[in-house]
Amino acid sequence: MKKMVLYAVILFSGLYTASAQDYEPTSTWPYLYPDFTAGILHISSSEEREGLYNIHILEGHLHFIEGDLVKEANPADVYSVKIGNDIYINAGGKMMKVLAKSDSGSVVQEILVDKAKLNAAGAAYGASSNSMATRNLSSLEQAGSMVNTNHMELKNSKNEGQILPLAVKIYLMTGGKTIYASRKDVSKETGEEKLKVFLKEHKIRWKDPQSLLQVVDFIAQETTEK
Repeated sequence: MKKMVLYAVILFSGLYTASAQDYEPTSTWPYLYPDFTAGILHISSSEEREGLYNIHILEGHLHFIEGDLVKEANPADVYSVKIGNDIYINAGGKMMKVLAKSDSGSVVQEILVDKAKLNAAGAAYGASSNSMATRNLSSLEQAGSMVNTNHMELKNSKNEGQILPLAVKIYLMTGGKTIYASRKDVSKETGEEKLKVFLKEHKIRWKDPQSLLQVVDFIAQETTEK
């Protein structure tokens, strides 16, 4: 099962890479998209706001353009946002991409800076781990200071920073909970024995978001019956 989850993460990471078309976020442009993109912010089920949006990958927060400046949306004011053709939902203050959805919940993707990999980078070039960690953490701090920065100045410096490695994780959302897509975490919600029976009866394809929706529905059913 652990291998299945790993394969799913690798697959979804590949999907992200393909859609990004060789774009790589940097410490001077720590965003999921190469530019702010037209979209619709849903503050609630009945209130929406058009604008230019992007996802800041340090903490997974939603940024937008106001005038010439970059602003950060208050997580309390964000239910979901559509950026281009992609939909993101607020999961505990982090914006996660919806890969599949049913009446019971969603399969979502989180893309953030891989801090562990960032701090490990450079060891092969002879730099000490302590000096490299300090330098890379400094890059992260710089990446977190985009709010109230001029958009065009920021955009013009996007290629001057350090490339930021990404960590891609898959979660299952249902009943107000966000559950990591692993047997261990799912079993905490459903019980190991029930999950074992479910997995035996259903040929879950952990690489397929639509297949993972069966797990979402199963969790919703089991938690409702408790």
